Amino acid sequence: MCGITGVFNYREKLPVDKSLLERMNRAIRHRGPDDDGSYFMDAAGVALGHRRLSIIDLDAGGQPMANEDGKLWIVYNGEIYNFGELRRELESHGHIFRTNCDTETIVHGWEQWGVDGLPRLNGMFAFALWDETQRRLVLARDPFGIKPIYYWDDGSTLLFGSEIKAILEHPKVKRAVDIEGLDQFLTLTFVPSERTAFEGIKKLPPGFILECDERGVRTRRFYKVIPSMITGRSEADLVHELRELIEAAVRRQMISDVPVGAMLSGGVDSTTISTLMTAITGEPIDTFTVGFSGDFDENELEFARATSKQIGSRHHDLEISAAEYDEFLPRSIWSLEEPVATASTLAFFKVCELAREHVKVVLTGQGADEPFAGYPRHLAERYGGLYRTIPRPMRDGLIAPLVRALPRNEQLKRAVRSHTIGSAGARLAEVYTIFDAGLKARLYPGGPMGEAPTNGCASIDLWQADVAGLDSFTQMLYIDARFSLSDNLLLYSDKMAMAVSLEARVPFLDLDLMKFVESLPPGLKVKGRTQKYLLKKAVSKWIPDEVIRRRKIGFSTPIDRWFRSELGSTIRDRLLDPSSACAEYFNVAELERMLEDHRRGRQDYKRALFSLLTFELWHGQFIEPSSLEAVV
Repeated sequence: MCGITGVFNYREKLPVDKSLLERMNRAIRHRGPDDDGSYFMDAAGVALGHRRLSIIDLDAGGQPMANEDGKLWIVYNGEIYNFGELRRELESHGHIFRTNCDTETIVHGWEQWGVDGLPRLNGMFAFALWDETQRRLVLARDPFGIKPIYYWDDGSTLLFGSEIKAILEHPKVKRAVDIEGLDQFLTLTFVPSERTAFEGIKKLPPGFILECDERGVRTRRFYKVIPSMITGRSEADLVHELRELIEAAVRRQMISDVPVGAMLSGGVDSTTISTLMTAITGEPIDTFTVGFSGDFDENELEFARATSKQIGSRHHDLEISAAEYDEFLPRSIWSLEEPVATASTLAFFKVCELAREHVKVVLTGQGADEPFAGYPRHLAERYGGLYRTIPRPMRDGLIAPLVRALPRNEQLKRAVRSHTIGSAGARLAEVYTIFDAGLKARLYPGGPMGEAPTNGCASIDLWQADVAGLDSFTQMLYIDARFSLSDNLLLYSDKMAMAVSLEARVPFLDLDLMKFVESLPPGLKVKGRTQKYLLKKAVSKWIPDEVIRRRKIGFSTPIDRWFRSELGSTIRDRLLDPSSACAEYFNVAELERMLEDHRRGRQDYKRALFSLLTFELWHGQFIEPSSLEAVV
């Protein structure tokens, strides 16, 4: 796990300023404190930079790395878990390896297969590859977007990096808000690929490559696997195969030359991972959990402790208070770089910080809910057709107004609103929509947002087109695993972990496992009211019934209560300060109304207010200052 940077002056072929690349590398030192490296080819106007967190082949895996004749150079961030079998195949074709690390497999794989070899890489990756013979730079991001890569192009120079901070080191890059990106953030609580909230800075979508040469910059997909529903097989047979695939994925992703631990929430996914890791190693592993102090019903500390006791792990946990949350929130937003208004980001940052005291690598349970249908939105889509059979006059004239009149129930309001919309992708976007058209109309007038387009779901169209011929439930799961997962949960997982030099792996997104899971029929994912049905049946061999039956919690936070109590005055002061970014961009009278309605319990604006708070802190750190300085 590492960080990568680079510059390509593809029009004028001017040599890259070495001090610039040094600054870009230094900006992401936290991603790779163990080593750094650079490659310059002045005649081509190209430079590659790398920061290394040593995980595999600790002594010989330095980057940038070249092939045998020095014509291909790579800087790479990630892990390829099937690199051993790929290496053996490449050696049979005559390729000679100098190291035992997975990086070299990508270089030789490109020599042998070109872009056609990328779908064979089972892992997480973002890399840049310089092809001297073709005078071409290639960037690539893994199929589910586990690892991010950003770029900036002005028609002459291409900049790229694992983080935006590196790109902002170039003097030509201005730090300005992308108004459409900000609108998408407020709509969805994150900014979907390829846009960011920074004007001119983009992120490569999952499963895409970028190619740059003297003709300019082009992007295209290299990975597209459309689900084909499995038929004619018994449930017992499918359970057996699913168990084998899960165990193989965990075993593959435990490959490391340094200790590996696990994030443990006490739920089905993380308990499965931790239990299998213990069985595979045959000895105790380190597990990590975070919770919140005070009277908080959804605290998972005790569940995780019980699971740890059962599997015999060396368990570590911590509690976060409201005051600590407020104190550390700016640090987590600095590490995120993009505004992501998921309240659990700080919790994940703190548990990563705890884990890094003991291990360099952790396995997490992320990535299971989207393909297996673990969220309420998936249950609603599975049976939403029944709701849509109710005559429209009754739905629009009776049910919808009653739901809108409820004092809180923000999630229910979004669900009902979504079922007035045609396609699965559009319904998914509506489920995510926190600032609806009415709220935006009251909040936007009079400031920079007045001209903002309101099409926050535009990037869904790409994924929707892939599965247009499948049932709407399968469509939603497919889109969810590529739309929100990559640019929300996986993005904050990467940024929070790498902020403390920790590698976070996600076995449930193993390519072989995902191909199988996405081809399971809907009735094996939701059966009755049981979500993740086949997964729960498969893992019942390994984990207790009480864990399987437990209500899903996830990294929930008491942010709703805090905004109405301990943190109420803090958020009010930040958002309503006359010099605040919110006062510049939004209608202050509407902000005041939202704060008061939430405090009095008239409306549930916790997610909207957290989005505004996130924007305020992000703007203060990245847009306003004359120079970037880490918030520590």
